[in-house]
Amino acid sequence: MTVTPTHYSSIPTLDYSKSQRPGPERDAFLASLRDILINIGFLYLSNHSVAMDTVNKVIAYAPKFFALPQEIKDSVDFTRSPAFLGYFNVGGQRVVHARSGTEGPSPISETREQFTFAADRDPKLVDGYPEWAKQDGTGLWPADEVIPGFKAALVDYYEQVEQLSYDFAALIAESLGLKPAAFEQWFDKDRKKMQPRVKLMRYPPPTDPSNPKETGIDSHEDRGFLTFLLQASSVAGLEVRNISGEWLPCPPVDGTFVVNLGRALEKVTRGVCMATSHRVLSPPGPEVRYSVPFFSNVSMYVRLADADPQFPQEVWDMYQARQQKLGRPVEWVFSSMDKQLAGLTRLTYKVKNHPEMGMKYHPVFFKEVFPNGPPPQASKVKGVMA
Repeated sequence: MTVTPTHYSSIPTLDYSKSQRPGPERDAFLASLRDILINIGFLYLSNHSVAMDTVNKVIAYAPKFFALPQEIKDSVDFTRSPAFLGYFNVGGQRVVHARSGTEGPSPISETREQFTFAADRDPKLVDGYPEWAKQDGTGLWPADEVIPGFKAALVDYYEQVEQLSYDFAALIAESLGLKPAAFEQWFDKDRKKMQPRVKLMRYPPPTDPSNPKETGIDSHEDRGFLTFLLQASSVAGLEVRNISGEWLPCPPVDGTFVVNLGRALEKVTRGVCMATSHRVLSPPGPEVRYSVPFFSNVSMYVRLADADPQFPQEVWDMYQARQQKLGRPVEWVFSSMDKQLAGLTRLTYKVKNHPEMGMKYHPVFFKEVFPNGPPPQASKVKGVMA
């Protein structure tokens, strides 16, 4: 049994190509992956399956998009999209916390621009579908003559990373002693029924360098299944909190994705896989940081509390050893939201994060989330996982 010490000082790297052929290298890859899943929750993934030509196109397009005139970016503002897709200029101070799901004031002021996109999906805007099934759909894109090839390049990237996300989920299952298809129960068999989200993100220098509470993104854990982050410039800023409570830098490394585990994966493994807190510090300037996170998620039609993974005893022993070192309980407890369909939970978070969007596109559901009426300031607020 391998247990990583609670004090680690760097993020490990796994070579994805070594998982693609049987033999000792693949066995070592799976053993290392298991240790990372249980004890770290973050890794660099090198030699992955996404074509570097595709990656480089996205890297080139990121600054081009954000350099467009403001009126063009505003024309694809996410408030125009029932699917919560499009441009968002972030400067809010209200946050829905990923772990607790509670809403409240944040002492941190966040500053960034982002463009959320996905491959188009059926928005299901017909009778017979529940309200929460209507949160997927078509994206908002600037006209091709404004930024030629932009949509085609980003959708190509989306589809390649989406396939990698499912392939990597199978490796995770195998590393934990399960069959490679063990996590298929959490995804729709027809992948076109799912719509993971990707974001182009721009982090400028702080507007007030003397304000220590101004940052890019405050400490949080991602709510989804897996995140594949492309650090699309040489500017650092991402930090990961290890389980000793220390913040570790996670600088850009050419040719890699940073992969981190989301809360959904943590829950369907009953805490064995660990979602790790991370944040993005605003760059000191004058350079700007660009990044492109891909957020995979579970089907809208599953309940996370149905999870009953049959791990081998060795995996449970590693989990229990970690929990004991940290002084945390071993027994996993699901929240009331985990017992709801994932699509219902997801739309609840979105409406809490963006109440003005709920009022506009989901008025009946909005009244269920806010039975006493709109919150005091129903305006654009933070959206880490819109």
